[in-house]
Amino acid sequence: MQHYQDTETGMIHAFDDAFDPLVSSNRNIPRTLSRDIKQKPDDTHVWHKGEWIKPEKAPPNYIPTISSVPSCNPAWIAYLCPYTAIYKDATSGLGITRDQINANTYPGEKLAEVVASLHLGNPTGIPALVSYDGAVAIPQCADFPDKINAISKLNELFCSLLIGGVHAEVVHSDKLVIGSLHEKTSLFSYTPSLHSSLRLKWAALADRIVLLSPPRILRVADMRNAFNDGQRVINAIGNFSPLFLLGGYTAMVYGNNSDSLNNLWITVEQLTEHLWVNQYNKQALSARVERCHATVNKQIKSDQIWAKQRQLRLAKIISKACHKTLSMARQARNDLVHHGKIPTAQLIELLWGVLPELLEMASGTATLGVRKLGGGVVENWGIPKRTDFKEWTELARAVLAYPLR
Repeated sequence: MQHYQDTETGMIHAFDDAFDPLVSSNRNIPRTLSRDIKQKPDDTHVWHKGEWIKPEKAPPNYIPTISSVPSCNPAWIAYLCPYTAIYKDATSGLGITRDQINANTYPGEKLAEVVASLHLGNPTGIPALVSYDGAVAIPQCADFPDKINAISKLNELFCSLLIGGVHAEVVHSDKLVIGSLHEKTSLFSYTPSLHSSLRLKWAALADRIVLLSPPRILRVADMRNAFNDGQRVINAIGNFSPLFLLGGYTAMVYGNNSDSLNNLWITVEQLTEHLWVNQYNKQALSARVERCHATVNKQIKSDQIWAKQRQLRLAKIISKACHKTLSMARQARNDLVHHGKIPTAQLIELLWGVLPELLEMASGTATLGVRKLGGGVVENWGIPKRTDFKEWTELARAVLAYPLR
């Protein structure tokens, strides 16, 4: 192993003996390397103009030098769930066979190849990239300078797909992946995951089976159409937070009813406010209808959302069925907040069923693809018909300091 020092930063780089970094064309290797290494006396020293110096000898407002070598194409990445194969067209599947799966000889590198881009409307104009295996990458640039901003943008992107009728799930911080565009054509992940294991052919046989018949196949054209439909809705509703609709849907799918109601109700309040400000307040009412609304107006201060939803119903901006469901959901949320009563899955599905109407009314769009996404939860396993816990209880007695009663 041979070592070189970057004269810009003082950082020491190690290379194999057979490799000469001074003549290499690798763009990630600094052009300012030197064989003459100056060891750092101790951790208190800083690098300045090719020397290690004490901090007190550094110039005022000293800032450590950053390498002039750029980080090329760094990316924030999240994966579509469930595992998804993105086809450019009907014939662009990889056609992986069972023999290839068993022998671990399938073309893993093809899984990471970029097959589509999505316009983000960000200042730099750098679009999102989508790989064959459902990885969605946005650039690590000034538009998304940190983890929080990246998660927010990816959730907006996934919510756009959801509104357009494509199942997508919320991205939390533990699901955010760090990676980059690799060799101009593929998305590379530095974070361990099933996707990276499959790409590198490190996955176990049981995991590789997913490549034979992916849980979902999505065509690029359908994905783009869904994304564009969702973006039109999101951009049309100024106070809309995509995170809550996406989070509420995800919680509903997995049977987390309380989380789902809390998230979806925030969406309801945002859409209610948008409709009330932008449609109800601008609507001309007859004298008779105005009198009907006068009573409800008195309730605005004491129960704002109830009153506004009632006014939207009186003005026929929302349907009678929608208003009835919103009233039930509002009561269920109050019961959850004040009494700890968990809402039923049936109530959540009813609430989810009226949200497309609110989104369409608020954004002025026609029938949205989200209508075809039902509220059915993932498989809810029951217990075996017959059970025997004799060994369980015997073990418990053996490890406890006191006997079971």
